[in-house]
Amino acid sequence: MKKLVVAVAFVMAVASASFAADGKALFQQKGCTACHQAAADTVGPSLKKIAAAYAGKEAELIKFLKGEGKAIVDPAKEAVMKPQINTTKAMKDDELKALAQFILSNK
Repeated sequence: MKKLVVAVAFVMAVASASFAADGKALFQQKGCTACHQAAADTVGPSLKKIAAAYAGKEAELIKFLKGEGKAIVDPAKEAVMKPQINTTKAMKDDELKALAQFILSNK
């Protein structure tokens, strides 16, 4: 039984890491790096700032990326994100989840 618990924990950790890796690739491929950096605010807020604001609120972040929610990090710059929302709205649910998990991993 102990081996089974360890095996399940390992599989979950690997699955979680693969989501973060996929999310990172999506973040780069979809052009997010043009406005968002890991620790510095540029055109948009840093990933660290976004992760702090959405800590424990993955569903709200995904809702925002689907164009169904308001920005909570820097609402004054929400209009700048509007063109990119068209890109994220077209993404599949599993891609959005991976992207959100990557963003939230930047603590």
